[in-house]
Amino acid sequence: MDVGIFKTLGETAGLAGLAVGLILLLYREIVRKNVFPALSKRDAYRLLRAIAVLSWSVAIVGIASWVWSTSIERRRQDVSRVTSSATQPEGEPVVAGTIVDQVTNLAIGEATVAVDGESSTSTSDDTGNFRIVLRAKHSGRVRLLVTKIGYQKVDQSVTAPTHNLILQMRPEK
Repeated sequence: MDVGIFKTLGETAGLAGLAVGLILLLYREIVRKNVFPALSKRDAYRLLRAIAVLSWSVAIVGIASWVWSTSIERRRQDVSRVTSSATQPEGEPVVAGTIVDQVTNLAIGEATVAVDGESSTSTSDDTGNFRIVLRAKHSGRVRLLVTKIGYQKVDQSVTAPTHNLILQMRPEK
């Protein structure tokens, strides 16, 4: 198993993918060495039970770390939303919406949305929602650049302010 597989597993399935890759890496050598015929039935059963318990433990740790990291990210987003809504002066235009997969129409999280020519950026949450507060001088059209690993870049002009924008991203082939 090479590093490329771990990279793909991590990008595709996150922590759970890395946990599965680790299990496969650790236990494939046991299966390759054809250990089971050399063991008594009792020892073979104990080895299989140990493998099952360790696999289950890795899965539980992976799920627990995913829950922990997701809850921390949600707290950060909640705090930033409260802070941004409390500090946003009246009249500043906002561009907000949802990023979805063009093929499946499912939400895309962790996509980066940037306003061309400004330092304003946002990252979509797990439900694909994003929100960018623009400088007051922006009335009219702004150019949005949306990027996410595994998807083609989106370059779209929109009229600010807007709150129900739907941006579709096409998966890379």
